[in-house]
This record gives sequence, structure tokens and C-alpha cells, in this order.
Amino acid sequence: MLNLTDYRVITVTQELAGRQVLVEPIETEAACPSCGVLTTRIQARPVHQVKDLPAGGDDLQVLVRKRRMACQEPACERRSFVQTTEQLPFRARITTRLSQRLVDEMSCELRAVSRVAAAHGVSWPTVMARLTTVGELVGNVDRMFIRRLGIDEHRFRKVRYALGRTGKVVRIEPWSIVFTDLDTGKILDIVDGRRGTAVKKWLKNRPRYWRQRVQYVAIDMSAEFRKAVRENLPKAKVSVDHFHVIARANLMITQVRRRRSHEVHERRGRATDPAYKYRKLLTCNLENLSIKQVERLKLILESDPELGVIYGIKEHVRQLLKTADIHEFQSRWAVLEKSVKATKMTEAKTLFRTLTAWRRELLVFVRTRLTNARSEAANLTAKNLKRIGRGYRNHGHYRLRTLLCLSSRHLNLFNHC
Repeated sequence: MLNLTDYRVITVTQELAGRQVLVEPIETEAACPSCGVLTTRIQARPVHQVKDLPAGGDDLQVLVRKRRMACQEPACERRSFVQTTEQLPFRARITTRLSQRLVDEMSCELRAVSRVAAAHGVSWPTVMARLTTVGELVGNVDRMFIRRLGIDEHRFRKVRYALGRTGKVVRIEPWSIVFTDLDTGKILDIVDGRRGTAVKKWLKNRPRYWRQRVQYVAIDMSAEFRKAVRENLPKAKVSVDHFHVIARANLMITQVRRRRSHEVHERRGRATDPAYKYRKLLTCNLENLSIKQVERLKLILESDPELGVIYGIKEHVRQLLKTADIHEFQSRWAVLEKSVKATKMTEAKTLFRTLTAWRRELLVFVRTRLTNARSEAANLTAKNLKRIGRGYRNHGHYRLRTLLCLSSRHLNLFNHC
């Protein structure tokens, strides 16, 4: 039942603490690590307790009777050595198959490190030590062929306030920058630091041949990200995610609705006001509304002409992002520009200035339809992993766990396909 490779069972006893099984290596000879000469002479047989996978119950204790072999080569400086096997390397206190099980459970399941450690009767540092060893082989980004890169960010920890050197209170926002391969959805790396500075440093540390391979980069409407990409990836074209553009247009409608409520009623909106009661309809796609919802939307737009104008501008922005070629984009852009110039609302002019600053990136999106959706999905997975782990204080542990978990998922998906 134990089935421990390269070992045979000597005795099995029942003690007060549980059952104990004594094993020893099957091979009676071993090679000296220094000179390589085989020897069968045994100097001592120390017994050590090791951790192993449960076999026939959780109360099984495994005792290993190791052989300390004596080197019989006169010219060798090493006089003795401990016989090792694949399952129990030198100075190992847990078996190789238990180490593999720990790594598999931490990589394939969203479980806290403390939960996995308690299930196998080991400590938290023991589990993290195994993950660190495996993680050194996973996070090598320079060997990956990346054609389309996605960049996104999220907060690693809560916002904190600290006393700066000048005596003033400084706001600290611990951002985590996530780099994603948009072709596979795999997280390449997670960097801790300020937004633009962290992206610039990470891209600058990549080899020249790696940076020349990147053709497209998808980001949200972050000027810091765009500047870092243009400086370090001069051949790559930047595409802005259309979801964030629509979010800016919906924010414009919300600002106008709130402003008009204070101008007309001299108060914030109430449930009796149509513009407040059905405010969600102003941000919905018109083609997805039902007949009843369209009637309610008409009631809102007829109650305030400015809301009708700003809603029309929002729809022009949506039509602009639906274009499939450059000529159609130019014509839709002219319609949007004419509509904005015809109104005096500062919210519309502010949005148009923002779109003008991102016009080159909007053209790339129209030609390629490249979005940051896979970066957002990978970002959400990293957040869920952080919540399951009950929060990480060490960013290195958080990065390692996320990379291992997502790498294992993509490997399983590849094997399944």
C-alpha cells in the first residue's frame, strides 16, 4: 500500500501516536558523490522520520532507515556519504511525490497556502519553498514568442497613508501591473510599482529581439502606459480598448444628468424624477432595449433637451467604434465632431478632446479589433486568487502563486485539446 519507489518495507507497528512503517532503500550499493566509486560498506544506519502521501489513512508515520556508506577509495577526500534516492534527495524531509502533490494542488486549485499545508501536515514555509523552486522555471518571459501584448493593472493591497520625509502625509497606492499574452490569455508577469514607471522598467529589461517581435499592444486609456510603450516598443502599434471608451461616454452622460438635476431642481435626483428613476437606460445600448424600455427612455429624453443631445453624442461614439474600415471611421468622426461643435456642453467637448488625443489608437482598434478582454480576464483571475488566499502581504509570493496557477491551467487546456 505504501508503494514508495526504490524502498522496501521492513516493519509496521502500531504505536499510541498512530501506525509507523519502517522502510529502507532496496539498493545495497551506492556511488560516492565525489569520486563515483561504488561501495557496499555501511558505516551507520540512522533512522529519520519523513512526510509522505497518506496511505491507508492519515495517521501513518514513515520512518526511513538511511545508510551512511563508507567510501573505500583511498585517494578520495570524502570518507562517508548518505545514500540518496529519487524520492528522498539529500537532506530531504518530505518525499518527492508529496512535493509534487503540494505543487499540483497549489497550481490547479484556488486554495489558501495554509489550507494545503494543514491538509498534508507540513508548514506554510515548506509549501512556499516548493513553489519557489518550481516558479523559477515558469516565469522566464524572454523565451516566449509574444506578438500581441496586453497591459492592465489592479491594486495589490489597500490604499495606505504614510508620513513622508517632508512631514506631509503621502497616499500610497500599491499597484500591480499585469502583462498578458493576448493570443493565449496567459499572464506573462506581474510587476509591483508605479504604473508608468513599472511598465517602462519591465519593457526595458526585455531583450532587443523580444521587443522587436511585439507587433500590437492593447491597453486602457492610460497615457502613462502609452508613453512607456512608445518609448520601449517603437515598432509596436497601440490599440485602445473600446470598453473604456464607452465607459468615458457613459460617465459624460452621468455628469450631465447630475448637473441638470441641480440646475433644474436645485437638488440631487430622486425616485420621482424620470432621469433618475430610469438612469440606467441612458447607458444601455439602444438596440438591446425592449419596447417598454424604449418608451421610458423617450420619457427621459423629452423631459430635458440637454439629456437628449448628450445621449445622441454617446450614440455617435458607439457608432464610431462599430466601424470596420478607415473611410467609414472618418465619416463617423466628422459626424461626431459636428455634433460636439453644435453644443456648448463642456462634458461633450472634454470627451471629444480625449478621443482626439487617442485617435491614432482608435484607428488601430478599428483595423485590428484588438481589445484588452483577455488581460481583464487574467486580471480578474489574479484578484480571485488573492481573495482565496486571504490576502498576500509579500508581492513575490502573490506573483509566484498567480503565475503557477495560470500556467497550470493553460497546460491542462493544451493537453485536453
